[in-house]
Amino acid sequence: MADDKQILTLILDELIPPSDDGRLPGAGALGVATDVEAAVLATPALAPVIEGGLSALDGLSRARNAGGFGAMSRAERVAVLHELEGADPVFVPTLMMLAYVGYYGNDRIVAALKPETHAPHPRGYEVEPDDAALLGPVRSRGKLYRDC
Repeated sequence: MADDKQILTLILDELIPPSDDGRLPGAGALGVATDVEAAVLATPALAPVIEGGLSALDGLSRARNAGGFGAMSRAERVAVLHELEGADPVFVPTLMMLAYVGYYGNDRIVAALKPETHAPHPRGYEVEPDDAALLGPVRSRGKLYRDC
């Protein structure tokens, strides 16, 4: 399983790579493989999908490079993942969803992205004044409803 976790870490860094400026780590470097493992333990139906996908990936990788996925260049890894996605349309999207949940739920990423988490009121947001002239075309149509 340790070897699977290393391969999973490499895959995750391809699915969600580090930012170009180095501010955000890739999903693998962030440790999202642990989140994927936890999801598989919590939802046993995911186990065959993940294990089968990792096994298929190993077979495709070794057909291209005797050293397997870990010995490949980044471009080769991406090519193998695309090939696997075509052969197994469930593994990559499932892993991608688990990666997104683990990555964007991580406190470090949430803090780095700095989303505003306050309600619109009472602090409110800056709103530009309305331009009443924009309602001219609507007002010129006249009444389009009947009184009850």
